[in-house]
Formats: sequence, C-alpha cells, structure tokens
Amino acid sequence: MLSWGFRMALAGTVPVLWGLATGRITEAVWITLTAESVSWVELKGSFTWRLRALFAAAMLAIVAAILGSVTGNNLLLGCICMFGVAFISTLLKNIGDRASGLAICFYMLFIVCNAFPAASPAEMQHRAVLIVIGAVWPLLVGLVASAFLPEQEPFRRHIAIIWRSIASLADAVSKSDTRAGYTGRLADVYKKEGEVRAALDSSFEFYSQTAHHASRRDNKKYQLIMLRKTAGLVAVNVIAMGDEMEHIAVHKLDQALRIKAAALFGALREAAGRMSAYVITMNPEEKLLTVSQISRLRRLTALIRTWQLPNDTREAQAITRILQLTGRTINLLENAILRVEQLDGDKPVFRSYSLIKTSFIYTPRYLWRNLQVLFNINTFTFRYALRSAIAATAALFIYKWYNIDHGYWMPFSLMIVIQPYFGATFKKARDRMAGTLLGVIAGSALLHLPQGMHLQEVILFFTFVLMVYYVKRNYAISAFFITLNLVLLFNIEATYSNMLMVMRVISTVGGSLLAVAAGWLLLPTWDKNLLPGYMAKAVQANFDYFIKTFFAPDGHTNWTRMKRLAESGNSNAFDSFNRYMQEPGTHKSEAWYDLITCNVRVTRNLNNMHMEHDEKKANDTIAPLPAQQQKIAECHALFGIVLNRIHSLYPGIAPSQPIAATHTSNTLFVLNDTQMMSLEKMIVELKAMQADLELQPDKTAKQ
Repeated sequence: MLSWGFRMALAGTVPVLWGLATGRITEAVWITLTAESVSWVELKGSFTWRLRALFAAAMLAIVAAILGSVTGNNLLLGCICMFGVAFISTLLKNIGDRASGLAICFYMLFIVCNAFPAASPAEMQHRAVLIVIGAVWPLLVGLVASAFLPEQEPFRRHIAIIWRSIASLADAVSKSDTRAGYTGRLADVYKKEGEVRAALDSSFEFYSQTAHHASRRDNKKYQLIMLRKTAGLVAVNVIAMGDEMEHIAVHKLDQALRIKAAALFGALREAAGRMSAYVITMNPEEKLLTVSQISRLRRLTALIRTWQLPNDTREAQAITRILQLTGRTINLLENAILRVEQLDGDKPVFRSYSLIKTSFIYTPRYLWRNLQVLFNINTFTFRYALRSAIAATAALFIYKWYNIDHGYWMPFSLMIVIQPYFGATFKKARDRMAGTLLGVIAGSALLHLPQGMHLQEVILFFTFVLMVYYVKRNYAISAFFITLNLVLLFNIEATYSNMLMVMRVISTVGGSLLAVAAGWLLLPTWDKNLLPGYMAKAVQANFDYFIKTFFAPDGHTNWTRMKRLAESGNSNAFDSFNRYMQEPGTHKSEAWYDLITCNVRVTRNLNNMHMEHDEKKANDTIAPLPAQQQKIAECHALFGIVLNRIHSLYPGIAPSQPIAATHTSNTLFVLNDTQMMSLEKMIVELKAMQADLELQPDKTAKQ
C-alpha cells in the first residue's frame, strides 16, 4: 500500500510542481486530476497484469474525459452518459480488485469533465492533450516502478500475505475460550479463518495454476506454487488446533502448563510472521529468525510432552492432538524454508521480461474473455449496477438542474459510497461524511501556513500517500486525507474559498444520503433473502467435498481444490450472516449462526481426514472395515436429510448442483482412529444442523 501511495504521490505532485514553476497551474491541475484517476488502479500480479491494468486505465481515462467534456453543456446527453458510465463502472467494481480502480478512473474523470465542459473546439483540443499527458504520465511511472521489481515478488507478496494471515489466525486461536460470555473470541477465530481464505483466493485470482498442475520445468514458479500450498496446509493445522482448543478448559489448567501453551502459540504466531517476512525479503537474517522460532516451537512441544496432562481424558487427548498438529506444522515450516531457498534469487523484471510479450497483452481472445466476465450479468449484479446508474443520474440531474456550485461532488460521492449491500453503503456514507468534514477543517487551518516554505506542497505529497494507505484499512481516515488533498490542490490553483469547501461538504453529504436512500428504496438487496442461498450452496459444497473424499478414485490427489470451494462457500455464508445482522429490523434469527458454524466444522473435519491420509505410508493398503462403511453411509444419509430440508424451506433457491442420488457403496481406503473421530464429529455436526432445521422451521422461514 505504501508503494502504491508513493506511486500516486509522484504521479500527482510532479505536474503540480511543473505548474508552479511555469505558471501554468490550470493545465497542471488537469494533468494531476487525470494522473490521480489512473493511479487509483492497484498494481497487482505479474508484470503483464500490471501492463494490462495501466493501459486499460489510460484508455478509460481518455474516453471518459472526452465523453464528459463534450456532453457537459447538454443536460439530457449528460444524464444519458452518466447512466451508462455509472452502470459500466459498477460492473467493473463488482469484478474485484483488478477492476475497482478502473471504475474510479472511469466515473471520476467523466463527472469532473462533465462539470467543466470545453467551451470551444480549440479548448477541447487543448484539454485532450492535457488528458493524454495526464494518462500517459502515471502509466510511465507505474511501468518504471514495476520494471525494477524482482520478477517473482508479486507472487511472493501474495504468499507472504497468506502467512501473515496465518499468524493472526494463530493469535486468535490462542485467545479462544469456551466459557460463557467468551463467544466473541470464537467468532474472531472464524473471522481470521475467513481472512486466510480471502488471502488464498486473492492469490488464485492472479496466479490460478495449482500445485496439481504445476510443472517442474519452471522451477521458480513451481516452488512458489508449492510454497502457497504449504501455507494452506499450515492454515489447516492451525484451524484444527482451534477445534481442539474448544475441548479444553484453559482457565482450569495448571498455571505453568498454561504459560507453556501460551508460549507455544506465541512461537507459532511468530514463526508464521517471520516466514511472511522471509518470503518477501529472502534475506538470510529473516531466515535465521524464522529458523529460531521453529526451533523454539520444537523445544516447547517437547517440553509440554513431558508435562503431566489433565486427568480429564478429553482434555488430555486434545492437548496430545495439538502437539501432534504442531509437529506437522514444524515439518511444513521447514519445507517452506527449503522452497524459498530453491528460488535461488530473483531477477528484476527488466532483465527477464521480453518486450515482444507486450504486443500480446490484449489479444482478441483475452479481450473477449474479459468482456464476457464484465457483462456476465446475473440478477444481483444487474440490480446493483442499475441502482447505481439511476441514483448517479439523479444526482447529476439535481445539481445541474439547480445549478449547484461545485455540485459534481454529489454524483462523485454517491458512486464512491454506494455498495452492493445496504449495511456497507450506510457505513461508508457515515465514514465519508465524517472524513470530509474533518478534512475541510484541517485543510482550512493548513492554508494559514507560511507560503514561502512550500509546506503545503510537501503536505500535498503525503496526502497522496496516506489516502491510498488507509483506503482499505479505514475509509474514514482515507476520506479525511482525500479531502485534505483536494483543499490543498484547489488552493494551489488559487480558486479556494470557504464557501467552496462548505458546498463540498453539503454536496458530499447529499450524495452520501442519496446513496443510502437508493440502497433502501431502489431495487434493495437484503441478506435476509440472500443468506438461505449462501447457506444451501455452502452445504452443497461440503457434500461435494464429502463425495469426492470417500467415493472418487482420485479423491486425495487434488483434495485442496474441494477444500478451497467448501471454505469459500462457508466464507460467503458467514459474510452474508454478518451483513444480515447489521440490517435494519429487530427480529433476527440466530439459527443461521449455528448452521454456519456446524457447516464450518464439517469442512474442518474433512480437511483433517485428508491431512491424516497424507501422513500415512504409501503401502497402507488395509481394506476398509464394515464399521467404517456404516459410519460413512450414516453421514451420507444425514447430508441428504439436511440438503432436502433446506430445499423444502427455500424452494426458490437451489444449490449449483442437484443432490447425487447414488454413489459407490464401498470406499477405497481405511480410516485410522483420528479419521474415525473426525467422522464421528461430522455426524454430530450434521445431526445438530438437522435439529436446527427441524425445530425452528417457521422462525427460520420467515427470515
């Protein structure tokens, strides 16, 4: 985020300095606004991905600026184009990180240029030149910044984020507690587990090749793919430790043992955190620190093994299981270090990238595939895009019709604030209004600084950095620095006035309130209606995972893919539940939380079975036992009951695939004691889900 912020600061500040030096402030402001718009595109993934994003942003900036400039004097044309720009921008935002910056670039320049249309063909030509310069300048800054990056650093950065999220997960697991009143800590474990899943999904978005299909011919890429898989397996172990922690009354353990256990999880957290740093830097010093934490983890494990375990059999088994999982995690951490060592350095992009590749970044096949993704409009995306387009058009019409001075902040704020869900829209509106008001106050105070010291220009530079740094961490703070940035920018152009800032606040508040009203009244999307569908798909994903595990001949060769799909389904359901609880209304069903957590535990137990299978010896060919077959059949029957019950309660929402009617009756491998225990736990969770669905059908159906 800091590198992104400094890239935007460089792209936005240099034109301002040029304008101050040459006296061409107005031209400099147009270049800066365009450069800032293009710089909102986050550069992720490989160098080729970055090229595509920058070229797309530059092209969209030019198109949007010209379209806004030529329609600004005609209210009808302006509203029609605003509708189209807002609709397409919303579709871009809905694609994800790769395109959300493109959306900002597109609607930001259209709205600003529409507010200040070209008065003559000569002025239009002059502005077009400035816009092209403003679009090309940040493109060059981004290319130069990316050209000196190590070739594999973007992939390593994605993997490092996974390791960092694992460190946070280990910290949450260490603080989990099953006592009454401590449910927030267990919920935090689910939240951190979702962050690990999000980090993995983000990595697969840009680097979709899996370990199953990786080729050893490209050694660096192969090692990175395997390193990502290793991180995913460590996350499975940490989550399994969290499951075992639920069986331990930590507050009743011997104090010395509690201290050792806390140190164990602390070492695990530090080892994952140090691994994150080592993956990024590849420095010997970071490797030494990582190895030191792994050694500490091994010593603590050995020390706890010699300790007198609690008399409670269940607690003793849970502690023993945690130590076993820790041992496996140590092996995976050591394997990860070996993977990084085999990368053998990383050359800068300019030494490894062939310029001939640039001519193929926008092949017809690629363009067609992206257009298909963009216009793959389902009911949800269509409603969101249509809501945004109608609301933005209304905002543009209001400020144009009533000739509100600098009222273009109304549609601009609306497009920033409006989100797919009402709760998210309301939160962003609140943050933006607060940040804008404080930014205006701070900016007005800063204008009294001495002019000759150029402090305002220095502060302008850092506002670029900080508004990017906080945009995903805390939007209220980001909005504060965005407002401060614009106050200083307007002052440099000598058009600042107190009334201008008052109108900016009023327009921002008006656009934010209009976004909230649109989310409430205009084609609203409520999670009370969406949650059942997410829940049904999550259960279906677990059922598919179960079938792949026990009845497919190759069930263990690519099990991480099924794991990923099941965990993504659980994350979608959990996110939907959180939004549902924030929606207006007093009657909320907590039954959904129980169903989701039970389903999450089913996924975890399936993961544990596969982890155990991977630990078995290759010559383990014992035939499956009848008792095992009976338990699996029971589990299969319970899955069918749960799925059918969900379908009967919500007939309008069906999973992506129908319930399989028949499967092979015999599994292909034997389960050990740990796997049988996981199977027993699955049966318990499925029975709990069945009971929840049967005991609360009326209350749940109403929700």
